[in-house]
Amino acid sequence: MPDKTIFYLLFALYAAAVCGYAAHAVCRRTWLSRTSLALTAAGVLLHSGLLTQRWLAAGYLPVTNLFATLFFFSWALALTFFYFELRYRLGATGLFVMLLNLLLLGGALPRDQRIPPLIPSLDTPLFELHIIFSFTGYAMFAMAFSLGVLYLIQARIDSAALPDLGVLRRLNEEAIFLGFGLFTLCMVAGGIWAHIAWGYWFSWNIKSVWSFLVWLFYAGMCHAKFVRRWQGGVYAWLSIAGFGVVLFTYLGIGLLLESNHPLE
Repeated sequence: MPDKTIFYLLFALYAAAVCGYAAHAVCRRTWLSRTSLALTAAGVLLHSGLLTQRWLAAGYLPVTNLFATLFFFSWALALTFFYFELRYRLGATGLFVMLLNLLLLGGALPRDQRIPPLIPSLDTPLFELHIIFSFTGYAMFAMAFSLGVLYLIQARIDSAALPDLGVLRRLNEEAIFLGFGLFTLCMVAGGIWAHIAWGYWFSWNIKSVWSFLVWLFYAGMCHAKFVRRWQGGVYAWLSIAGFGVVLFTYLGIGLLLESNHPLE
């Protein structure tokens, strides 16, 4: 396993990017935004390298405990933000998203990074696809959460450092749509995997039920974007509430309740 110092170097890169975006929000200097983007890019590259190294060392995608899932979630969110930043040049908007990413990575670092052995029922590419689609979907929902918060802030303060409300609304809707598509693929891969491993497509285990509720919630949000009275501030609040459901499904059930998706 790589030395723990490298993980703290990754944290430092993301922390420096957060500081850069915070300075850009105040000073509005183009070089600050570019420097922060470069730091984010360096972090994504290092993060990807560490994830690949752990994957090769384990022989499977290591996402079976709390350290590994938080680490993968952080990577997926950083990659998601990098996509939106390259495409839309979000600037100071990156402050909130990268701060959320920093919290995920910070939650992982104090935990044991050793990779546990893989149980036989998880030894299938369908498990890896299920996890990849799940956490990239979660990352899109986290992005939508961040954009929802920024929409409400911008609606109140009307800052020139943030995109206008129309742009934030469109980006929020795009993040929801992409996240819903990815999470749908997660549910499909999980259903096929469950049928092969245990002989059923869906179980009434609490984790499966809440995963379906997450899917149902965001399916409703994909429809709500076409309903005028749900647009704008209401949609932003729904994005925030939806991510609360995601966090409960991921962390609340995995840590506090008995399920077939425990976290240690």
